Amino acid sequence: MITSSLQSGNSEYRSITRTFAIFIISAITLLITLGCDPTPHTDSEYTAFVNVTVLPMDHEGALENQTVVVSNGRILEMGSADDIDVPSSAYTIDGVGRFLMPGLAEMHGHIPGEDHPEYAKNVLFLYISNGVTTVRNMLGSPYHLELRDRVNAGELRGPRIFAASPWMHNDQVPENDDVRELVKEYAETGFDLIKMGSISPDRYQVMAETAHEVGIPFAGHIPPGVDLEGAIAAGQVSIDHFDRYVEFLADVNSAEVSTGFFGSSVMDQVDRSRIPLAVQKTVDSGIWNVPTLSLIEHLATTEPGEEMIEWPEMQYMPQDVLDGWVEFKNNIQARDDFQQDTAQEMVSLRQELLRELHAAGAPIALGSDAPQFFNVPGFSIHHEMRMMVDAGLTPFEVLETGTRKPAFYFGMEDDFGIVAPGMRADLILLNANPFEDIAHVKDRTGVMVNGRWFSEEAIQDELRRMSRSN
Repeated sequence: MITSSLQSGNSEYRSITRTFAIFIISAITLLITLGCDPTPHTDSEYTAFVNVTVLPMDHEGALENQTVVVSNGRILEMGSADDIDVPSSAYTIDGVGRFLMPGLAEMHGHIPGEDHPEYAKNVLFLYISNGVTTVRNMLGSPYHLELRDRVNAGELRGPRIFAASPWMHNDQVPENDDVRELVKEYAETGFDLIKMGSISPDRYQVMAETAHEVGIPFAGHIPPGVDLEGAIAAGQVSIDHFDRYVEFLADVNSAEVSTGFFGSSVMDQVDRSRIPLAVQKTVDSGIWNVPTLSLIEHLATTEPGEEMIEWPEMQYMPQDVLDGWVEFKNNIQARDDFQQDTAQEMVSLRQELLRELHAAGAPIALGSDAPQFFNVPGFSIHHEMRMMVDAGLTPFEVLETGTRKPAFYFGMEDDFGIVAPGMRADLILLNANPFEDIAHVKDRTGVMVNGRWFSEEAIQDELRRMSRSN
């Protein structure tokens, strides 16, 4: 078609040539845009935050007038701005009136699989665009090990990934020997933990014994038929969503009674006087909890799903994902075992559990279960933190669950979670003090992930590219 048009006359030739040139320029521009990371163009091996107020998160305090120098993904130096000599070649970031804190951890997150690679890359960026620099990916595949390694190598922008295994369920392990082999396979493959799913109580015990033998932790749900005390005794490293706490408070066995969605069917049997006992058992065992308060709140709210997917952050999610969330909520609320007032009572009970567990010193880690149930990766962590403040924790206490506490969970408290020399340079630069209002964590100047700086301006440019409204 182009050949015949070129032969038809100079006017048409010029028109097509101009159109073709515009196409080529546009294509090149698009390729450049898609290939670029939103990072500053500097060849310096140093980045320095100058005259900044540091929130180190190893205590509830602020260090004013600090300079923090980063090199090779680590905090090289930190101290009074009057005492630190910033390398002349450093890329400097003005910290006057700003607050530097550690990056956040999403301790119950999800990253799409290999069948949606572009969606997976977008999710990784959504996390870091909101200051989430570590993700415990709680439903994995070998593809996530590849993503983990590519992020660690600097080939792919994203938070540090701790990758759970695929969901373990009965169909995979019809016999006890199959359980042992699968646990060993997951450990040898390189998964960081086993995602606990829906295996029978006897196979759960075999799984636990084998996991301890090979040195791989297991976490997540508590399988049907296994109660809170059983998970504690087995050495499960974390309980997510406060799974089986309702059943414990109602003093029922999920092997004998249908307890519904996270115990919703037995809420009328809950005895709140048993909360101190549940708390004490949790504290004594040292088992972690990842509450994901918003999981139940989003299902319990009377706001229709069709309206919830109009929230501003929803523009970054694929339409089929949004449609699935609406369908799920509508289906849950249509079930015989779902009652609106009961669901609201569950929201209140879960906040009370969080408050009491935290007050007693039980280990708590921040997690929102994104992208699940109207939780957009990164954005949902801010909603989760607001719910935790509403439950009675102070902003500092909430931020601890997303910074210093996850480092202790992984046994890596000397590697990340606080702002100090030698620590991994996962940082958020804020325009206001989050200890005064947890919402200030959303008011950023930029995010640093493993020493790579993403300015807020560049972050917003990238988010505009990702938006479905474009």
